[in-house]
Amino acid sequence: MSNEFEIGPIRPPSEAESLLLRITRNCPWNKCRFCKLYKSHSFAARPVAEIKADIDRVAQIREDILDWSSVNEESGNELIRKKLNSLSTESQQCYLHVLQWMSAGRKSVFLQDANAMVLSFDKLREILAYLREKLPLTTRITSYGRVDSLNKFTVGQLAELRDAGLDRIHSGYESGSDKVLALLNKGYSKAQEIEAGRKVKEAGIELSIYYMPGAGGRGLSDENAHETADVVNKVNPDFVRVRTFVTLPGTELFDDFGDGSLNECSDKEKMLELKKMIGHIECAGGHLYSDHIINLFEDVNGNMGADKEKMLSVFAAFEELDATEQHKYQIARRMGMVRSLSDYKSLGNPQTERLNELLAQLGAEQEFEAFLTRLLRRYI
Repeated sequence: MSNEFEIGPIRPPSEAESLLLRITRNCPWNKCRFCKLYKSHSFAARPVAEIKADIDRVAQIREDILDWSSVNEESGNELIRKKLNSLSTESQQCYLHVLQWMSAGRKSVFLQDANAMVLSFDKLREILAYLREKLPLTTRITSYGRVDSLNKFTVGQLAELRDAGLDRIHSGYESGSDKVLALLNKGYSKAQEIEAGRKVKEAGIELSIYYMPGAGGRGLSDENAHETADVVNKVNPDFVRVRTFVTLPGTELFDDFGDGSLNECSDKEKMLELKKMIGHIECAGGHLYSDHIINLFEDVNGNMGADKEKMLSVFAAFEELDATEQHKYQIARRMGMVRSLSDYKSLGNPQTERLNELLAQLGAEQEFEAFLTRLLRRYI
């Protein structure tokens, strides 16, 4: 039996320690105007038999690694290195991925690619049951799920998928505004987002939704904040994850901003939009996470009810800085030098002098914003 299994190109940052199991290839929608990840690739749903074979290979790799490490720790590690060096590059990648997963406690599995929930109820249930059978130590199974795909299931079917092992859905809502959703060409409406979110929650599956401050440009920024908060209030997701919007060359939305059809929000305006969105939140229980380097602050995290004021205080602290210090923090953050204002205030003299030099070189505000955008594109 081959010792290779398919691994797709993407997963949420929160699934960094998960085993990646490719259920579908690429994206069944593939029409979002801000994304180019799958544009040159066709969608395909993998046959259930293929997926089961991959699960079998993962289980066998796990057994191989356990056998190799069954001697004392030092000899076991040396044997693992020798075995890995004897494999092809493709096989090494698979073994290393399983080894990393085992080192993390072999607890979670993420179903790839962009929308495994596009599969039928029967196929998903069969895959989940087989996965739980062959990898019984798994405690969490998660997947991306588009709103329209989620809405094709009844609450009862989603509950059955939960019982079969599906624990969490990641869904790229991006916005709660119908105007912004149309601009992004997401293919669904605010009402459909609310319906899908409520179904997932009622079925007992955790829901993690994504929001993109700045996605509607300057003209729709207030609406993007207010309408997204309204969706959050009506769905009460377990997680809201922030992904600040960044224009990408080669996308339709990039062309809209480039030809003047839309006015792009500045880096600070996107931050202020997020502040407004959090200010409009009235639900409690779920958590908001700014868990990506493209966000201006990584420490805007917490319970959307109990920690709301604490999160808003991060923005207030930034706004108390003068314009020069704000710009220096933005550069430091976009260069990966800091994760928070606390980090920024702890920078040493060499780093501070470097920031002063960069800021002086940039000069005009337009060049400053362009520089930040160039830095941000490195992370997408």
